[in-house]
Amino acid sequence: MTLASSRIATVVALSVSALAAIGAIAIDLAVLPAHPRPPLSPGWSGVLPGLAMLVPGALLLWRLAWHPIAVVLTAFGTLWVLDGLASAAVNLAWYGDRDAWWAVPAMWFFGRLGSVLILPIQLLLLLFPDGRLRQGGWRVVSVVAIVLGLVMPFAFLFAPNSALVADDPDRAALLEQFDPALPTLAIPDAAWSVLLGLALPCMAASLVLALVVCVSRRFGATAEERAQLRWLVWSGGVFVAALPIYPLVPTVVVDLMLGVTIGLISGSIVIAVTRYRLYAIDRLLSWTLVYAVLIAAIVAVDVIVVLLVGSAIDDRVAMLLAVVAVTVAYAPLRGRLFAIASRAVSGRRGDPYGVVSSLGERLEAAETASDQLTALAAAVSEAFASPYVRVELDRPDGDHHSASVGATAPNLVDVPIRHRGAAIGRVLMEPGRRPVVSERDQRLLGDLVRLAAAAILDGELRAELQASRERLVLAREEERSRLRRDLHDGLGPLLAGVKLRLETARNLAERDPARSLDLVDAAIADQSEVISEIRRIVHDLRPPALDDLGLVRAIEQHADRLTGAGLVIAVHAPDDPRALGDLAPAVEVAAYRIAAEALANVRRHSAAATADVRIDADATTLRLEIRDTGTGIPDDAVRGVGLRSVHERAAEVGGTLDVATDASGTTIRAVLPLARSTGGPDRSPDRSRTPEAAADAR
Repeated sequence: MTLASSRIATVVALSVSALAAIGAIAIDLAVLPAHPRPPLSPGWSGVLPGLAMLVPGALLLWRLAWHPIAVVLTAFGTLWVLDGLASAAVNLAWYGDRDAWWAVPAMWFFGRLGSVLILPIQLLLLLFPDGRLRQGGWRVVSVVAIVLGLVMPFAFLFAPNSALVADDPDRAALLEQFDPALPTLAIPDAAWSVLLGLALPCMAASLVLALVVCVSRRFGATAEERAQLRWLVWSGGVFVAALPIYPLVPTVVVDLMLGVTIGLISGSIVIAVTRYRLYAIDRLLSWTLVYAVLIAAIVAVDVIVVLLVGSAIDDRVAMLLAVVAVTVAYAPLRGRLFAIASRAVSGRRGDPYGVVSSLGERLEAAETASDQLTALAAAVSEAFASPYVRVELDRPDGDHHSASVGATAPNLVDVPIRHRGAAIGRVLMEPGRRPVVSERDQRLLGDLVRLAAAAILDGELRAELQASRERLVLAREEERSRLRRDLHDGLGPLLAGVKLRLETARNLAERDPARSLDLVDAAIADQSEVISEIRRIVHDLRPPALDDLGLVRAIEQHADRLTGAGLVIAVHAPDDPRALGDLAPAVEVAAYRIAAEALANVRRHSAAATADVRIDADATTLRLEIRDTGTGIPDDAVRGVGLRSVHERAAEVGGTLDVATDASGTTIRAVLPLARSTGGPDRSPDRSRTPEAAADAR
């Protein structure tokens, strides 16, 4: 048996049951207003328990190929619905055309084949949850329960008409009118009477034995298996306890009690599937049953409206007009109720434009990135009826922003937030009653994430831009203040001392030439200190080695200074420094400062034996990688000023920087846009990258 054949059987069962249910309800609407007490049970008495069994059974049969529990629920649910159609058809023939061709087979189906409709209760109690009978001695008990349960179907299927009339005199007229004259077994009427008399006690004994077997499964079972069985044991006990009441109450009450107790049996299986994850279709079954209950409630309200109007108005034409008028007036309310229930199950995914529009308004009203994250989380929660949604946003400096709605839950679905191909965060959501499975659902979720990603990133960029402007102003003022201090406190006094010595030497030139020459020599010595101070100030503004040696040799020079004490640093770059091209000053400085800071961190913190610096470039980007063999960065380490500064230096020139760390070491990768120089310091071939320049730089 394949899954494909199982699904074909599911479609056939649902189609047949749907047509039978519509037919039974239509006949009830035609018969019951004029004849509220028909000779047989109304059609709804078979349709309701049938649908209660059929819906979960069909879903199980669709997912689990020919699973015994699914087969029992689907097959007997279909039989219950057909039994409701048969009883309604007999009622229609009784009050309409007693010679109708359908009356005889309908009576046989209801009066004889309908005797098997209690058998699924025993089978469910015996087979649940794995679809197999218990082993050992309990298998014998299970077989006895099944044999006792078959006594009633055997008796009603093969007993002669006279024996059935003797067993139920109230139906004598119906049986004589509609019961078919079929061959029967050659058994004396007295034996048939005994067999029919034992049918109900045997059915009760069968149910009790089946319930005992079901209870026995709890012993030695796991906690989850006991939880799965708990509700079925309870509902089975309710069904058995209701049996003695049936002979004491009217038929309509029996119909209602059968519908309720069979619904409890099916509901217990639904609870085992949805709450305790049996068969792994819990969410699918949950939202499907909600829709089924909603549709059944709408049909029930429609029937009540028709019955009330029909009983209040005798004239058929007036009644028809009234029914149409009431239905038209009630239709908008029914549509609204259906929309409310649909939103409770599926969220607002049915109105994607409204979801996107609502998110746009929320994002526009949000003032901070945290508010925007909360808006996205709320929109996803409402769109897909998700009990819990958490949105996380990764920042360039390694920090995370997050917002959530609902109570945290396990088994979350991770949906990445991407902007222009790069992952900038993620949405963690608990699936609602109806999972996000369709292509339309995926598109809606993607639209929400993209819309929010653009807005959040725009807000982040605006905040970063403002912060960058503030940092630029602050850095400019700090640089001016530093230059003022260096010029006023360092270079200024040196120049003043030189000036004073030269003036003194001029005054002593005629009177004391020797003393004057000593002062000139001292002034010349002071001038050397002035030159050193100027070089220091210039180096702080921009490392001279970049202009004298170029980026690669400047990094090699810095690496040489840090090499030693167990650390070996190697720089790998193109053999021809000109392969990097004429870099823009800002890019050169950013790359040099990133490499210098990274190597300083290697020296101070990593305890590495080796470190490698790799420099490469193509037509558009400069790539810089610093890898060490140290201990890595601990997960709980606080990002210091150094790491933040290298991130900022990369971002200032429009580049990116990534830090990867594990037990084998740390790797820093920087990708900087290769904006070519359009000006800046003189790098003419006669000076740049020459041995003399290298000597001066050192």
